Amino acid sequence: MHRESLIPFLPAALAAVTDAVTVCVITAHQPDYPARAVVYQVVMLGAALLSAVPKKWVRIVGFVLLLAGVFVSMAIGLLYLPTFLAAVWVMTRDERPPVQPVQEGQGK
Repeated sequence: MHRESLIPFLPAALAAVTDAVTVCVITAHQPDYPARAVVYQVVMLGAALLSAVPKKWVRIVGFVLLLAGVFVSMAIGLLYLPTFLAAVWVMTRDERPPVQPVQEGQGK
């Protein structure tokens, strides 16, 4: 397995780290962990995992979910900003081979 093949999973790894930090912070300040936070974290991790799928429309759905998640809950959502930026980076990477320019005058 090459390192290049793991790059699409970078947003999911960042989301997992953000989830762990969020769990530590929330449980330090309140005894019970809210169910809404668990659902929010699962959705954000799932949206980050969608950026690893090679289909463009699935990546766009993950991008929209991450963007909405950052804005829906600003208290926790801003912690997912590095995850969102990594997802944008993964989406914009161009892995297609470069197009060879056509030379005029050849064969005329």
